[in-house]
Amino acid sequence: MDCGTCDSASPVLLNKPEEVDVSLTMTDKAVDMLTNAFGDDRSHALLVGVLSGGCSGYMYDLQIVENTETVCQELTIEGFRVLVPSASSHLLDGIEIDYVDRLMGGGFKINNPNASASCGCGESFS
Repeated sequence: MDCGTCDSASPVLLNKPEEVDVSLTMTDKAVDMLTNAFGDDRSHALLVGVLSGGCSGYMYDLQIVENTETVCQELTIEGFRVLVPSASSHLLDGIEIDYVDRLMGGGFKINNPNASASCGCGESFS
């Protein structure tokens, strides 16, 4: 409700990012880890998404899902279903999914040619 005593704010313009056809790769180490996680069951998919947050602006979000309500592109890589949300496609095109061993345990690492910066932990980017 506008009482007329304050300046009205101008409308907010939202820019919808352009959807691109995603191309991504996985290292042999990442494929081995997914093989251990999935076993022989290929009914599930790896959802590779992006969340707002982290110290650099975006954080990677990897999940094993049966299905999702999110509109996604579906790829098949090394026999695995990989889902990439269409809204994040411009941020994830060309990524490489790797698995690295660390002193305090291992984890998946995303090598992203689209990232202009990333934090020291490698879990967030801008």
